[in-house]
Amino acid sequence: MNSLSIKIINQLKDNYSYIILKKNHSSAIIIDPAESASHIDFLKKNNFILENIIITHHHSDHTNGVEELKKEYQDAKVYSPSELLNIETTKIIEGDTVNTSLNKFSIIETPGHTLDHVVLYDSENKVLFSGDTLFRLGCGRIFEGTFNQMYKSLQKIYLLPNNISVYCGHEYTLTNLKFLESILGEKKKLKKIKNQIKLELLNYKRSIPFNLGLEKELNPFLNQDSELFKTIKNNNGFSNYELFKFLRDKKDSF
Repeated sequence: MNSLSIKIINQLKDNYSYIILKKNHSSAIIIDPAESASHIDFLKKNNFILENIIITHHHSDHTNGVEELKKEYQDAKVYSPSELLNIETTKIIEGDTVNTSLNKFSIIETPGHTLDHVVLYDSENKVLFSGDTLFRLGCGRIFEGTFNQMYKSLQKIYLLPNNISVYCGHEYTLTNLKFLESILGEKKKLKKIKNQIKLELLNYKRSIPFNLGLEKELNPFLNQDSELFKTIKNNNGFSNYELFKFLRDKKDSF
């Protein structure tokens, strides 16, 4: 991933925020801070200056740290798809590019979880910050948007290259895996990934980042033509959208 490095910050119960850094560079970028203290502590201890804060959506568990960070780093520029924050932000929409001194993000609108949701794609460094749209083996709950919006949003992500590392907003992987097992039983592919995920959680205390190409094979919310879900789809005569809605409905009550 060139010279970029990504510091994963655990927050609240199961949230992730990210500090993006670059070798031989004193600036830092923060994505989706739920709180400020751990970020400020890391930046000060390592002599980094906060250049940008970028938000994927307006929920407080992705934004509550922004105000304090801005007090500490007044020159930091805040980018957000939402106008609901209490501070001045630069609005980002579909097709925008956020150029930082470290990298370049393409903005992709992904409404569904919220109406204002975006994901941040860095094609050069092959990373995607997916917020609460795409999780490993799952997708975000639909709060403000529609099933159709979320379905189309995930299709946009599906079209991105396979060799991308995805950084999502929460550690929901084991719960998502249990849901897939409840639908499919113990499939060989699921058993293999389960062992891998357990190892990651044991060794690193997290199951992210994850590879988008593998996700296309395993995650039926992202890819309804996944081999794992072919039988369910065909037996019920589901279209891709109908399978997505069926599974999202079931996951909501799981």
